[in-house]
Parts: sequence; C-alpha cells; structure tokens
Amino acid sequence: MKQISAGSMRSAGRWVQITALAHGTIGAVLYRDVLAETVRAGVGSVPERGDRAAAFWFMAATPALWLGGRLLRSAEENGDVPAQRAAGTVLTGIGAVGAAAMPTSGFWALAGIGGVVLRRTLRRTG
Repeated sequence: MKQISAGSMRSAGRWVQITALAHGTIGAVLYRDVLAETVRAGVGSVPERGDRAAAFWFMAATPALWLGGRLLRSAEENGDVPAQRAAGTVLTGIGAVGAAAMPTSGFWALAGIGGVVLRRTLRRTG
C-alpha cells in the first residue's frame, strides 16, 4: 500500500490538526466573554466548576489535539503503523464516547478521522 504523505490533505494527522485549529477558533468565539473575564481576573481565577472552568478546559484541549495530530503526521511520515493504529483507536474511542455524551458536538469528527486511520492501518502489518 502506498505510504501517505503527511504533507498531503490525505494525512489524518493533518486533519486532526485542522480540527484542533477549528476547535480553538470555535472556543474563542463561544467563550470570548468568559475568557476575557478570566484574563481580567488574573492568575488563579479558574475554579474547578462553572463557566470559567468549562472555557479553560475547552481551550486547553486545543493544543493537546494539535500536538496529537502532529505526532500522527510523524507516524505517517515514518511508516509507524503501530503508532498510527494506537492513534486511530484513541481518536475513535474519544470521538464515540464524546459524541454519545454530546451529540451536537465536534466529537463526530474525531470518530470519523479515527475510523479512517484504523481502516488504513488494519490493512497493513506492523
């Protein structure tokens, strides 16, 4: 099977990174007032629960998701099938659980990307 270039738009890692950027953009728009309030309040102003906590964790997921996409791209570039398979499994699992809990969310994108990765890697050995 042809190795997928991580620079191409067929790269699942690239799609995870695009999803991360969309996630951050959506969070910045949806939580703009809460984020501005949090910044004004300063260090230590995020409680364990509530709007500030929700905004913080929504935004904190963005760089983690982007990093996961970058690492998946590296695995694609280097033909690391076990790493790709692990990423596909995790993305599918998180996406499925998240979509079940929040059907009107972006979790469906993760489940879809993860499914594509699993389909690609299950055809290969490694």
